[in-house]
Amino acid sequence: MLSLIIGGILLILALYIFFGPQKSEQKPKENKNIKNPPIEKEKEIKKEKEEPKIDISKYLIKTIKECNGMSKCYFYKKGHLILFCDERKLSLCHLKSFLNESPKIYSKTIEKDLIVDICLSPEKKTIFCANKNSKSILYYILDKVDGKIKLVKLDKSIICNRPYEIRSIVCNESGTLLCSIGTNDDTEIQIFDPISSEIKFKESTSAIQNLQMLMGPNDTDLLISTFMNDISVLNFEKSDKFNNETKKYENIYKFKRTSSIPVKAKPLFYALSNNEKFFVVACDDNSVKIFRNYGNISESKIYTKINLDFDPNCVCLFVDDFDGKLEGYCAIGKDNDILIYKIQDENSQIYLELSEAHNGNILSLYITKENENDKKCKELILISAGKDGRIKIWKI
Repeated sequence: MLSLIIGGILLILALYIFFGPQKSEQKPKENKNIKNPPIEKEKEIKKEKEEPKIDISKYLIKTIKECNGMSKCYFYKKGHLILFCDERKLSLCHLKSFLNESPKIYSKTIEKDLIVDICLSPEKKTIFCANKNSKSILYYILDKVDGKIKLVKLDKSIICNRPYEIRSIVCNESGTLLCSIGTNDDTEIQIFDPISSEIKFKESTSAIQNLQMLMGPNDTDLLISTFMNDISVLNFEKSDKFNNETKKYENIYKFKRTSSIPVKAKPLFYALSNNEKFFVVACDDNSVKIFRNYGNISESKIYTKINLDFDPNCVCLFVDDFDGKLEGYCAIGKDNDILIYKIQDENSQIYLELSEAHNGNILSLYITKENENDKKCKELILISAGKDGRIKIWKI
């Protein structure tokens, strides 16, 4: 009996030892191949890879603040004039004067209306100002008053009789034609004789909406961009007719729509090059397209294209040389930044980026030689205008 009891105790001890509590598990070894740097270290690595920002102040030559929030700014190669405005004030300045320490700027405040657009006839030295509420176009000239040169309003105007506001106006260099387009679904083009203030021609583009107008290089072509992804060309045929009453020859114009330039995207902004042999179009498909003008702008063909990752505000093209191959610079507005591309024939590469060039969106850009009268001059300057009311000159 005793032997059975002892045998049972030994069996229980054996089972306890075998199935009793296990030794504490060891922690698994870390896999040294897995790299997991802290978040702060990741940020430092990313920071090292970022390119340092360019100090744009070393490229800035001059800044002029003349407006309380610029709405329009145009550069005229003929006469080297800068015409700009805000909603209330119209201003004109010669580029040579602008480069001086104390530039001479001629200004005129509009008291009873708001300015929607402006344009200039360099030959007639007349400024046309389109007003919002009255839907009228007023005339201004530089004249001497009390021994001082001032902008003076003439006692004449054009009433446009549109259902909505005037969107844009443009005048040819000779000052013989003045064109206007309207806002919203008012797609009628109105063409006036600025001398008599009479309407000469009107026609609808039959588009969803008209966007921008530009006079062609030969002073007899009008370019109009629409929501239809093209640029329409309207041609003016000029002839002289003898007036028996006045005993003088008068200019007679016939108008016809010749063709459309297939941009294949919505044109956001476009401009002629400095030599007027090319024109450049900023498009809503993240591109800038350069067209070659082969003597007749309606027959223009695409020459090259700059692909971007944004929709540009505005654009300009300076052709330095063209001997079968295009060489020059293209400045592009990206919100408040300016990107300058160097063009070599059909190839383009970023040349300079001016980050935060203005405190508001870029309105217009213009590249020219620092001294236009010196044929040997190679130094180029870029003039930019922004919604912050500032005009800036940069060296390229």
